[in-house]
Amino acid sequence: MNFEEKMMSECLKLARKGKVLPNPMVGCIILKNSVIIGKGYHKKFGGPHAEVNAINEAKKNGYNLRGARLFVTLEPCSHYGKTPPCTELIIKEGIKEVIIGMKDPHPLVNGKGISRLTSQGIKVTTGVLEKECKELNKVFVTNVVSNRPYIILKTAQSIDGKIALNNFTSKWITNIKSRKLTHNLRKISSGILIGRTTAEADNPELTVRLVKSGKNPARIVIDKDLKLKKTLKMFTDGEARTIVIHSSRHKETENTDFVEFIGVREKKGVLDLQEMLSSLLRKGIYSLIVEGGSYTLSQFLGTNLFDEMYVMIAPKLFGSGISPFSDYKIDRIADAKELILNKVFHLDSDIIINYKNKL
Repeated sequence: MNFEEKMMSECLKLARKGKVLPNPMVGCIILKNSVIIGKGYHKKFGGPHAEVNAINEAKKNGYNLRGARLFVTLEPCSHYGKTPPCTELIIKEGIKEVIIGMKDPHPLVNGKGISRLTSQGIKVTTGVLEKECKELNKVFVTNVVSNRPYIILKTAQSIDGKIALNNFTSKWITNIKSRKLTHNLRKISSGILIGRTTAEADNPELTVRLVKSGKNPARIVIDKDLKLKKTLKMFTDGEARTIVIHSSRHKETENTDFVEFIGVREKKGVLDLQEMLSSLLRKGIYSLIVEGGSYTLSQFLGTNLFDEMYVMIAPKLFGSGISPFSDYKIDRIADAKELILNKVFHLDSDIIINYKNKL
């Protein structure tokens, strides 16, 4: 790792401290004569950006920034939003060089910040630890580029690939440590999504009760024809916000204190998933874990609307049963969906495999 990468790595550590969704996490370090004179990160949504905080710290400590080098994980903004443009402050303070982790994909920025800096004679370097910077802000990037939440598909299954018996019984396939991992994934997500069949068969709570200090994400259920009984836990316990996705053919149902309804158009008898996901994004669902049954998981796989997949495998054999993607049909092996292996680990006797989508 060279010097620039080491500095960017430190910027990434700073960035992770921020709680800023739907904005990106950003960290910044300023050096002058090889000495760090200022550090900053974007602390909260609507607050000063990382560059501003780093510049203010340097000035507070009595430093003149003229001729300094600024490292930042994301391209500085060049437009007026909730805060003034960072590029203008960088130019004003006489900073001579800016080293950037990744370009900002937001259409209001997307290279404009870089162009503004270079037009003023500032040296700009981009792509330093770009992969790591993109990984840090994968939720933000997906929200902006794809107009949908960042999506993780999750299955808990037997060795022979069954998520339930033929009678839909599915509790519990994996061990308690795997279930805690699922709850940790829920904790860092804005929403959990299931289909009607899973809601009826399991009557799940869809909370983070197995982990400490976790906020329950929104519970989202696809109930195209509004057939679910309102006695289910997600409609009665008030532990979390509940969103019901239904066909726009049906009359809008009145929202309650913690249950709301979103109507979505149908395409050939199937709900338009992209429209649904865009609607959820507007409702503040920035990331989503899909824990549905075979039909729901197959819909996301078939439309390629996902970013990651967690496969949790217990040392059990069911023989016959329900497979997680049995409603996804192909005619040739060449048409099989390919994934990128990200990591493999085990939790006691369970094997956990994490894949990235090969978009």
